[in-house]
Amino acid sequence: MEEKLKEIIIDKSSLEWIVRSNGLYIDKTKYILSLIRRGTYFFLSRPRRFGKSLLIDTLENIFKGNRELFKGTYIYDSYDFEEHPVIRFSMNDLRASSNKVNTRLLLDFVMKWASYFHVEDMIDTSIEEPFYYFSNLLRAVYRKTGKKVVVLIDEYDYPLMQSVKEKEKFEEMRDMLQAFYETLKVEENSLRFCFLTGITRFQHVSIFSKLNNLTDISSDPKFSAICGYTDDEIDHYFAPYMEKYFSDNNVADENERRAFRTRMKEFYDGYRFSLRNDVTMYNPVSVGKFFLGGCSFENFWIETGAQSLVDEIVSRNPELFHEDVTFSIYNQALTSFNMAEAFSPNPDPEAVYSYLVQAGYLTIRGSEYGKMILGYPNREVSDTMNGKVLRTYGLKIGGERLPYLYKAFSEGDTEGIIKMFREAYVNIPYDMFMDKENNFQVSFYSALMFLGFDKVEAEEKTNIGRMDVSVVVRKGVIYIIELKLDESADEALSQIKEKKYFEKYAKEGTVIHLLGINFSSEERNITGWKEEIIRV
Repeated sequence: MEEKLKEIIIDKSSLEWIVRSNGLYIDKTKYILSLIRRGTYFFLSRPRRFGKSLLIDTLENIFKGNRELFKGTYIYDSYDFEEHPVIRFSMNDLRASSNKVNTRLLLDFVMKWASYFHVEDMIDTSIEEPFYYFSNLLRAVYRKTGKKVVVLIDEYDYPLMQSVKEKEKFEEMRDMLQAFYETLKVEENSLRFCFLTGITRFQHVSIFSKLNNLTDISSDPKFSAICGYTDDEIDHYFAPYMEKYFSDNNVADENERRAFRTRMKEFYDGYRFSLRNDVTMYNPVSVGKFFLGGCSFENFWIETGAQSLVDEIVSRNPELFHEDVTFSIYNQALTSFNMAEAFSPNPDPEAVYSYLVQAGYLTIRGSEYGKMILGYPNREVSDTMNGKVLRTYGLKIGGERLPYLYKAFSEGDTEGIIKMFREAYVNIPYDMFMDKENNFQVSFYSALMFLGFDKVEAEEKTNIGRMDVSVVVRKGVIYIIELKLDESADEALSQIKEKKYFEKYAKEGTVIHLLGINFSSEERNITGWKEEIIRV
């Protein structure tokens, strides 16, 4: 009898729910045990929907002594599961529009925990400050239970992220949270373990200035894989699901199976959190949705949070995302991060890129001359970001046009390609800044990135120059495209031929389309194109 597959659960962050529901749990307890044995105070930054809340819940169950939930995991026979009182906050619950209401909510959260541990009468409520209540709570629970307390705080930065564009509100919230978190240092004699998670590393605003015993493991290579999935974990835990897909779809050929796995890596892998190793991670929600959706290669990242903040960054600063821009930041930028700077009228690019790394829209590719070189983690995020750039330029190339544009490229219908781009450029708002060649290029290139061709390159280097765009439609079909602004299609085509951009693709059986396009800043559209076809 075929063994029933475990349920893939993506909408719950409860370990108990997963275990009781025969859900699939990717065992991270080896990393957690190492953390518990290493010290007391820890902080982890990871993008949204990356498994931070499940990690918090797993820690809670370990410290509550719920050993039976961990049967079959690494920690089961390696830890004594001594029970401790656990206090858990999610700052995601501070959703009020005013700091006054959020302060009241935090006071109420503290008093709910006081009620849970029956220590309400030990809380001094004469001073209505969250840090004062919290300090009372930690000491009271320690005295009442005789056990040191575990504190787990999820989404520590959520209230700050909500107010980052309002300077006065942001600074008021920062000061309140700073005092609240400092309590963890003041009451260290009452604590067994403390763990905070969030998206951003807010050292620049000194929120942890006095919590100087907090160890940031965000870039520690030993904990790179504490959230998300590695390649090995995909191959181990999801092998039965891949086998079911292969069986249901009659995929027996080994090359097809390898191609499926390669494409999955291209779409969903690529998040790298440390310069000191090359471990890359898959977003767990994207992987879960991929398998639950019948292994359809779709963009799930666009459904994650923080989209509105990123939309605003791209719309304000499209020049930071041109195809010839190198995303890079100094190595220390992530640990001296100024969130407010990323949303200022003229932001420092480092602040923008630092935020996008922490939010999961960029990731570490390598290091050069003391700077981190960044890039989009994978196809899923690349498509999301290119879509944002397109919307910034008012270029609506998706929807109904997309399959027709793909078909036109596949069939070598250059006239059809130009027609669809012209129709798309008509929708650009009259006040959109489109009088620079690179603005035209980036919108054109971003549209091509949506189509899913084998390869799309911008500003690709040859031995004697750089071609604007090269598109490998499929094996044996190539487009080499040169874009001009307020010049002529003839000049664009002549440049391709003079620089011999096509030679690197000249292999037997290849059809190469040389396409020169001119864009008019006055008419704000394509005004001329010229093509020659080379058959090798």
